[in-house]
Amino acid sequence: MNFNVRLRTGLLVAVTFFFVITIALIFIQPTKPAHALQRGISSPIIGLEMALSPYEVWSILGDPQTTLGQSTRAAFTLGTYVDFGYILAYSLCYLLLTWLMAYRQSAHWGLLLATAVLVVITATADVIENLALLRIFDTGTVTLVDLHIDQLIVFTRIKWLALGLMGLPAVILFRKEQRRGPAFLLTTAFALGALGIVKPYAPEIMSLFLAFFWVFIFIKLLPLKNRWWA
Repeated sequence: MNFNVRLRTGLLVAVTFFFVITIALIFIQPTKPAHALQRGISSPIIGLEMALSPYEVWSILGDPQTTLGQSTRAAFTLGTYVDFGYILAYSLCYLLLTWLMAYRQSAHWGLLLATAVLVVITATADVIENLALLRIFDTGTVTLVDLHIDQLIVFTRIKWLALGLMGLPAVILFRKEQRRGPAFLLTTAFALGALGIVKPYAPEIMSLFLAFFWVFIFIKLLPLKNRWWA
């Protein structure tokens, strides 16, 4: 098995793992907030990550003294622990995708290095965000959320921005192969990640573009007649 085939196989396994974790999170994470979400947001987990005040957090989590508040927090807590596997999955996907394309095109190693650096930044910010969320889930009053809200705000936005940046080396490589579709999806995801710094609804739209992108890549990795990277 040559190195190109190993990279392609590794990417297929990573994307499959990514989908498995994604599906698990869909069933684990709450589909509705305890009370209300911010305007323009429909996903409770995105609303929680993009919250700007303890009140917004409490509106999603609810009071831990109630049955609804306890069940909502329990679901979010389990989802957050599963999300650590999600971090590993998307990190491998981006790294192996860039590595595969750079290897096939004999591209400059700097593109792979840039992706690796951005993977580390994104994963680190995501881990710190998750730790802030776990501390928030343990709080008993809305005022105690204020102790962790700044960490959540800062590292969530670093994560989304870095996640968008992480796809740009692959955009350069896609454009060299005249593959404008996936290049467009990743470029749009970057723009939405940057917009997410100020607009809380942007990461939710960004997630949709990335979902389309990875489904597209998965199909092209399958042993079909029109497969890529054969």
